[in-house]
Amino acid sequence: MLKVSVIKSKTKCASCADTEKICKEIAEKYPNDIEIKILIDGEPETADFGLYSTPVVALGYKIYSMGKPVIKEKVETWVKKELALLEKAGS
Repeated sequence: MLKVSVIKSKTKCASCADTEKICKEIAEKYPNDIEIKILIDGEPETADFGLYSTPVVALGYKIYSMGKPVIKEKVETWVKKELALLEKAGS
């Protein structure tokens, strides 16, 4: 199972909202393979990611995007790459 984390700002942020929406849409395409977690900047769990600026997209604990809007197709490419790595490691 691939853990996808989205860290968004405490304040309203259009990029954060768009990033959350995109990641949720992708997670719906892979219901048995992805666990999505939406975190708010400053929550204890976000400390595991070190210093960052929102929005953040992390797959596992690897940050793929930080501080800028994401493109759905690009996020899906990242997800496919990480799922392939997980599958390879499991075989």
